[in-house]
Amino acid sequence: MRILWVNCRLLHPVNGGDRIRTFNMLKELKKGHQISYLAPRTPDDTEDAVSSALDYCHEVIPIEHPSKTPRSLKFYAEVLANSLFGKYPYIGIKYLSPAITKKIEELDRDGGFDVIVCDYLASMVNFLEIPGGLKTPLVIFQHNVESLIWERHFRTARDPFRRGIYRRQWRMTSDFEDRCARIVDGQITVSEQELDYFKDKRGMPNILGDVPTGVDFEFFTPRPADREPSTLAFLGSMDWHANLDAVEYFVGKVYPEIKKRVPDVRFIIIGRNPPEHIRQMGREDPSITVTGTVDDVRPHMAKASAMVLPLRVGGGTRIKIFEAMAMGIPVVSTDVGAEGLGTSHGEHLLMANAPEDFAAEVEKICRQPALAEEISANALRYVRENFGWDAATRKFIQCCRKVIP
Repeated sequence: MRILWVNCRLLHPVNGGDRIRTFNMLKELKKGHQISYLAPRTPDDTEDAVSSALDYCHEVIPIEHPSKTPRSLKFYAEVLANSLFGKYPYIGIKYLSPAITKKIEELDRDGGFDVIVCDYLASMVNFLEIPGGLKTPLVIFQHNVESLIWERHFRTARDPFRRGIYRRQWRMTSDFEDRCARIVDGQITVSEQELDYFKDKRGMPNILGDVPTGVDFEFFTPRPADREPSTLAFLGSMDWHANLDAVEYFVGKVYPEIKKRVPDVRFIIIGRNPPEHIRQMGREDPSITVTGTVDDVRPHMAKASAMVLPLRVGGGTRIKIFEAMAMGIPVVSTDVGAEGLGTSHGEHLLMANAPEDFAAEVEKICRQPALAEEISANALRYVRENFGWDAATRKFIQCCRKVIP
């Protein structure tokens, strides 16, 4: 097939779960299909980010676009203004580009593609600006239920001001999802749970299927010799609000409970671009290490006797869980952290939500090596049998073919 893939970013550096999913799927797709990749290029994107795009596509079409506003007073002012007066939710408005819309129209008019794939809900903002729609079939790849993430932020927030912002963004994003669903030919989710949510709860008829997350089993392999006792790790981009919420909650509420049970416990926070208050955690508590951006997460992951995922908000499927499982690391997660994975408590991982319960499950992993070994072996077998990138990509192609005449 000839595929025009439209995203809201270039993929290099490939250092986040969302980028990892798209990068590996496109590498597989490139083996048998013609891929053109259209995305904004900001001043923060290096020449290498553009040239390396040929790792996952045959043709890269970068469109100049301003840098995203970092988390600052200006950022929060923009979010507030958007919540009060915005045409689209903030996740979309920051990618709005007349130049991208115009380029999509030109490429569609030329008729050179069998299907256009819009990667992420945020990328859809430029399609909504096209009057009359497209003649090429359009599919959106939904990595998350974005409105559900905002709803969970609203449910967990305590500050009245933040609750007001989160509620408004939740409503705006839900409306945005409905508008996008009406103009696309089909939607693909990343889990059966989210497929059911869009189809049954939201009444969207054009859901083509779900494509599970994959794992690179040659890259993520067990390294038991590097494991350190009573060492916990969290893996995730530290410039994403759901991960920030998880780490703040864990260090504030859960970690003190774990210390009561496992006094020699250590905690490693692995992820790019941690803000200052996360770095401060490591300075205030010598048992906490904040790695910041690293070239390779595996040496840090390999030290862990358990991977913790205390997520309270979020969506999609958690690539970080499968990567930990592929390395033979036992996982302790909240229900939100493990949703959509098809895993079972006590067999593939341990699950708990309340701080005391989460601490108790972590203590089991630290104090019962036989249990930890059994869970990690079950999990490793489960991901190897079900979650290779080749299988995920084949299913994605099957979904796309449903909308091609």
